[in-house]
Amino acid sequence: MTWKHTKEWLKQCSTMVQYAATEANPDGLAAAAKWYINRFEQLGFSVQTIENKDAPYRPLLVAVRPPKNGCKTHVGFFHHYDVEPVRRTWAHDPWALTERAQRAYGRGMADNIGPFIHRLLFIEHNPLDAGLVFVVQGEEEIGSPFADLIYPTLELPKVDLWIEETGYFYKNGSQRILTVGDHGLLNDLVNLLENVNRKFGGMTRHRKRPLNKAFGAERCPCLAHLLNGQPYISIGPNDDHSTVHGPNESISIDLLEQSAAHLEAILKHMEVLE
Repeated sequence: MTWKHTKEWLKQCSTMVQYAATEANPDGLAAAAKWYINRFEQLGFSVQTIENKDAPYRPLLVAVRPPKNGCKTHVGFFHHYDVEPVRRTWAHDPWALTERAQRAYGRGMADNIGPFIHRLLFIEHNPLDAGLVFVVQGEEEIGSPFADLIYPTLELPKVDLWIEETGYFYKNGSQRILTVGDHGLLNDLVNLLENVNRKFGGMTRHRKRPLNKAFGAERCPCLAHLLNGQPYISIGPNDDHSTVHGPNESISIDLLEQSAAHLEAILKHMEVLE
């Protein structure tokens, strides 16, 4: 089943891939940050830009949209707009999005242009009452030195659930869900996602640990400074073929609809929490 917003997703991802937002390309990082600021503002978010005086081309972004219609909960998202450099040969231009065999190829598509833009498009096209908080950096691929300093000082709304930048599907189509925290809410959410996966003909594997990080989970400023004991879940459309940080990085177009259904199940559940 093809997600109805796939064409729009491909167009926006193509723009972001072409920016080549690596640390060696400050103009690309600045363009990516500006693009996301504009998107957040289009979606009704208030955006705080926190500039690093030593690297003003890659500011931290904090985008907040308050709850609506009496809802009292906030859902938080971790993301980054920088991408890994290209160090090995690709089958096609890594800085031009290529669609082939129901996959979208390009540097940063899995980490994490594709999941990020997918979530923003979902928010754009679905009425949501839960408050939304995005904390976004532009230096994840170099170890997040500025984020590590700034994240502990951020004044954010109370976030009731943090959602990691992406998740994972196995080759057989089953979804790996990662959670952190001993919270009844997480059990409820895993049950909801299992129901969604059954409707799509897939299985679910639940693991109680955070997403793997290139610099280690203890070095991740999101995990170290933002969770604060709150529930954490990792979901998203990456799979065994995504080759994060490797050549021919890609996202499965076929997983976008199922991933949107996961977001819908979680966010609708968060709207009715007291």
